[in-house]
Amino acid sequence: MDWTNLARILFTVFCFTVFIVIAIGAFGKKSKKRYDEAAKLVLDEDDQLPNKSDASNGA
Repeated sequence: MDWTNLARILFTVFCFTVFIVIAIGAFGKKSKKRYDEAAKLVLDEDDQLPNKSDASNGA
C-alpha cells in the first residue's frame, strides 16, 4: 500500500465520521425539541401585513 491510497482511505474514513456526527446532531433527541419549537414559530406568527405608512423604502 502506498501513501496515496492510505491518504485516500483516511480521508474517506474522516468524511464518513463527520457525516455520522452531523447526522447524530441533526436527528438526536436534544435537537427534536429545538426543531419542534422552530416549526411552531411559523404557525404562531400573526398574519398581519405591514402598514403602508411604515414603509422605509420611500415608495
